[in-house]
Amino acid sequence: MRRFIKSTQVKIFLFVFAALLVGIVLAAVGHTDSAPLSKAVSVVFTPLQKVSGAISEKVRWFSSSFASASALKSENDELRAKLADYENQLIDYGETRRKLRSYEKALGVKKEHSDFTLIPANVIGTDKADLFSSLVLDKGTGDDVALGDPVISGNHLVGIVKKVNPSDCVVHTLLNPTVNVGALESKTREGGFVTTDAHQSESGKCMLRGLERSTQVMPGALVVTSGVGGLYPKGLLIGTVLQILESDVDLTAYAVLEPAVDYDALEDVFVITDFKGQGVEQPSD
Repeated sequence: MRRFIKSTQVKIFLFVFAALLVGIVLAAVGHTDSAPLSKAVSVVFTPLQKVSGAISEKVRWFSSSFASASALKSENDELRAKLADYENQLIDYGETRRKLRSYEKALGVKKEHSDFTLIPANVIGTDKADLFSSLVLDKGTGDDVALGDPVISGNHLVGIVKKVNPSDCVVHTLLNPTVNVGALESKTREGGFVTTDAHQSESGKCMLRGLERSTQVMPGALVVTSGVGGLYPKGLLIGTVLQILESDVDLTAYAVLEPAVDYDALEDVFVITDFKGQGVEQPSD
């Protein structure tokens, strides 16, 4: 019995009953036309109605807010999709512009060297087995690429094809010590050959070797292919002279060169599959 009296339900009932009695007394004292019980109920439940109304308003606001949030999420998803589409269009646009620049360079080369047969190629990676990070291109024997084909970027010499597969090939660049290119300085016409060693390659440099100690080649001069040997066409830009040093092993001098090609940024190249004099020994100037 005590447990029943102390129960929450009984306490609520007694509270409501007491509130009704107070409401009746207040209604009686107020001398209004309303019946005492009605007045009491009004006194007790009006606050509850206000609370209930406030709760209902909150529920309506929450529902409205939930609906707005859903609409906002849907709108955000749509905007994200449009943004992704625009980004893809920008990527395509950038890719197209890059290829156009590459083809414009090739067109200039073609005008200057009408005998060139050019195959466009993309740099798709580096040969990890090579300490000197040779380039991997997306063209191979299926595209008429062959061993010994020169590779250019614009009018700049990149290197030479050293390994070829049906759908790709490996190019040794001027930073590979196995590469030797007949070359000369464009103004003095002093000749030699361009190669490199591990030390120079590590710093991204190559060398024009075979110069006389009394060489007239100066820093800032341009070095181009001479065509000697028949492996490379004549007149391709190799690099710029940085300094002249004397050899430690003989009585010659050599020039340290900054390659004309930025190998880290290289994306599009052209393979020269044929040119006048390819494979034919050319006389030196």
